[in-house]
Amino acid sequence: MPNSTELPVRPGERISVTTEAMVSGDAVSGVRVTSPAFAADGTLRREDRLLNAVATVSCTAKPGSYEVRFASPLGDESTSQIRRWWGSVRVAPVDAAERVACGREVAGRQPQSQEERFPEGWDWPASAWDVRTVQAGGRLEAKDGLEMGSDGMVTLSSPGFTEPVVMHGDKLVSATVRIRCAAQPGLYEVHWNEKGQAPKVWARYRVTDPGGGVAAGGGDIGHAACGTCAQDRELARAKASPSGG
Repeated sequence: MPNSTELPVRPGERISVTTEAMVSGDAVSGVRVTSPAFAADGTLRREDRLLNAVATVSCTAKPGSYEVRFASPLGDESTSQIRRWWGSVRVAPVDAAERVACGREVAGRQPQSQEERFPEGWDWPASAWDVRTVQAGGRLEAKDGLEMGSDGMVTLSSPGFTEPVVMHGDKLVSATVRIRCAAQPGLYEVHWNEKGQAPKVWARYRVTDPGGGVAAGGGDIGHAACGTCAQDRELARAKASPSGG
């Protein structure tokens, strides 16, 4: 959907809003794309140097013109005050049978992915949905780019980590985490555990088999991860054998 235009749409239609990232204060991840015509708000997600949001026109939307606006991310309404007009959609009239069919079709669709992809060289995580790929047995460098944490006050935990890690640093805290060799492929959450605060989901990563590939920060870590996991298995077998240590 281009900026400053009126787009003709039908109930149930998915529309996409794309803008260049960081060209204005509201061109950032998490900003909502809203309209009375939408079944639910879209959310701007990073795709390299662009931002994209997808929203579905409600099956019950009445014919007419509706504004489309950018709005503050959920939870930040009292601080950011974003209400930029983007454009409008004009909903076409449809009969009752098409609205019923629309509801069935929309209900059967797969949910829109929330994952984001940031330009190469950005620290991880750039957002809570900045999903980087790492192999079982590999490592990730986690950095608090928002300057939220203090030295020694935050512990990162995840089912895929070998152990929880404490973040350290004078100004920006960071930590290196290692992925368990036995971690199954899939998506994992990282929890931010700060002293005196409730835990929260802070980041996500995807584990793949340790057979080669690209790590979160770029570069092939497949052989290193495989070697590390093989050493772990040999050590475990040595400890388990009657003659081992």
